[in-house]
Amino acid sequence: MVRVGRIISVRNVKGAYSMSKINKGYSLNECPPVKETIIYSIQQIIVAVFNVIPVPLLIGAGIGLSQSEITILVAGCLLVTGIATILQTIGVGPIGSRLPIVLECSFVFVAPGIALGSKYGLNVYTGACLVGSIITLISWTLFHRTLTKMFKPYITGSVVMVLGISLCNTGISYCAGGSGAADFGDPINLLLATGTIVIMLILNRYGKGFLSKASALIAIVIMSAISALFGKLDLLSIANEKWFRIPEPLHFGIKFNLGPIVTISILCFIALVELMGDQASAAMLSEQRLPSVKESKGGIMAQGISSIISSMFNMVPTISGSANIGLCGITGVTSRYVVCLAGVVIAICSICPKLCAIFSIIPYPILGGVALTAFGTILVSGMNVIRNSELTNRETTIVGVSLAVGIGFSMVPDSLAAFPFWASSLLSGVPGTALTAIVLSLLLKENKTDNTQKGDEK
Repeated sequence: MVRVGRIISVRNVKGAYSMSKINKGYSLNECPPVKETIIYSIQQIIVAVFNVIPVPLLIGAGIGLSQSEITILVAGCLLVTGIATILQTIGVGPIGSRLPIVLECSFVFVAPGIALGSKYGLNVYTGACLVGSIITLISWTLFHRTLTKMFKPYITGSVVMVLGISLCNTGISYCAGGSGAADFGDPINLLLATGTIVIMLILNRYGKGFLSKASALIAIVIMSAISALFGKLDLLSIANEKWFRIPEPLHFGIKFNLGPIVTISILCFIALVELMGDQASAAMLSEQRLPSVKESKGGIMAQGISSIISSMFNMVPTISGSANIGLCGITGVTSRYVVCLAGVVIAICSICPKLCAIFSIIPYPILGGVALTAFGTILVSGMNVIRNSELTNRETTIVGVSLAVGIGFSMVPDSLAAFPFWASSLLSGVPGTALTAIVLSLLLKENKTDNTQKGDEK
């Protein structure tokens, strides 16, 4: 189980959020010494690269692209992830939250990419991603204050909680060897994942300073060496990769079709709701508070702009990397400069496949151990936001129903088999939770009883 002691005691005192920590790491605006920054960044790089590489691979395989065409998608994916992360952490003017958030090409758009790409062609899907990203960016920028008011802490907390729950499936799948792997469910895979978690927990609990903060990297190195004894570490793939590869913008061309544009626009909107939840987690982990209006708006602009750039490089819109935020919670290293350096290296990987291959050879079970603890941290962070929102009866109803809808439909996906693709995508998991919470908050108006209840609780 994840070490939740770092974030478990969030409290609301006169409207201010605080979060006690067990071990002090590096906070938001602290820059660790160079050597430590490099090592802590490697942890973030490994998690990010491992999460994003399957996106172009799955889309490419799903619509029948050649290996050389898939390579173009991979290069674009890494370049965009790197640039977007730099933009989000360091910022340019009003753009960027300046929080320790990795922005990466999103898994949310894999299934739509395969479905729409197979039916209309990748050029139409690219056009839909571009227009959807632009529409979402404009709407959130123009109506930011109104839209932000809709997403109360208990709503974003519910979104974060469901996100953590839904990601745990991915974590367990990685621990078992990765979905579709020939050795999926092999006991050796589960032992490697367990060993990774145990090492991380021991170093986190009893390690001091560097040992605690670099627990994920140390666990990955040790267990990767052990995995080689079982023949699960493929070093030949590094030798087979090229040294240089230049990403190609709009390689497949671009076309526009109204149907795919509507579908992707809705998903882009929901992705920004997820970002708001992740921003809350990042701010709480780094400085024991909720994000400011400036940070929230800047983060939304960064994600919108990076999604536009991603579309130009043949890729899907971006989304915040929840696993990387969870890693910040595990290690206590929440410095945005550490995450920024990770973005720089990932961008370099886009033109140097050999460098990327070094990270990609790490066995799935080992990354699964890291991911599972990180996802658990995200889940607990969402729970804390909900718990400390001082829920009224009205808000309790909204949270309960929205969680039930989002989690329930994700657990029984066949219940939506008769619905169109876009409808089923919006009713389960994070989208279903967010939409249900928004609709209920609009329908169930606050009254004097709710206000009185809030006052009594204070």
